[in-house]
Amino acid sequence: MLDQYTIYDILISEKEKKPYYFGTFEDTEDPDIEWPHRHDYFSITYFTEGYGTNVIDFKEYEIKPNRLFLMIPGQIHNWSYSSNTNGFILLLDKYYYKFENYKIPCIDIPNEYQALVKFLYCFQIEEYQKKDEITEKTILNGIKYLNSIITRIVSDNNYKATLISDDITKFMGLITENLADNISIKAYADLLQTSVDKLNDLCKSSMGITAKQLIIEQQITEAKRLLYFTTLSIKEIAFQLGFEDSSYFTRLFKSRTHSTPNTFREKVPEKQKKVL
Repeated sequence: MLDQYTIYDILISEKEKKPYYFGTFEDTEDPDIEWPHRHDYFSITYFTEGYGTNVIDFKEYEIKPNRLFLMIPGQIHNWSYSSNTNGFILLLDKYYYKFENYKIPCIDIPNEYQALVKFLYCFQIEEYQKKDEITEKTILNGIKYLNSIITRIVSDNNYKATLISDDITKFMGLITENLADNISIKAYADLLQTSVDKLNDLCKSSMGITAKQLIIEQQITEAKRLLYFTTLSIKEIAFQLGFEDSSYFTRLFKSRTHSTPNTFREKVPEKQKKVL
């Protein structure tokens, strides 16, 4: 299985552990971690210079100036970039503050917002380094403001982004935690302190699919991650996703992706590499 890192695993040289980190991309330490890996935190990275490739889950995205990446807990990533790559990083513990969860990996910051976004990052870096009695309050307010600016950009520029509600986020988190256990919709509803009917209504109104369909969607997404980033056999992947019958898993995967697991794996491009 792929390694999953917390914000505290990444910031190994920080003397005082905080549930957030602001820094420049070029000056942030390069920890000794396995690539690719999962994040257990939000990573909001704004590139101002340089070029490269960021692989998030099983898709490649171009790194370029004024592109901001929104990586959420549980995703897998791996990246490579040119030596002149610069920018800003915000790492945020998922239990400290929930950054807006969009089904969108990156946005391009319009000209009219570039100076503001840079200023927000620079101001927060200065505040982060002060570490006095008002730092945390200022940092939290700055995170909220950056969140609102990104939300405005997404809204104003007609990004095809779905804002996922807190309840759906909790449900998806539970699915991820219990993929190997193959638990029932009723069990998920009980964990969320709701009924099966209400859970289905929530999924339909927020995602346009039933709770069962959302579970299958999460299983297929995780299967793609494991096919892309690991050398596990199809049987091993099926077992880790709660399928006792690997043949059924293969049929389900093909019906959802129009490709068998082996064919999907064969089409994966060479993995990219490196840093935070």
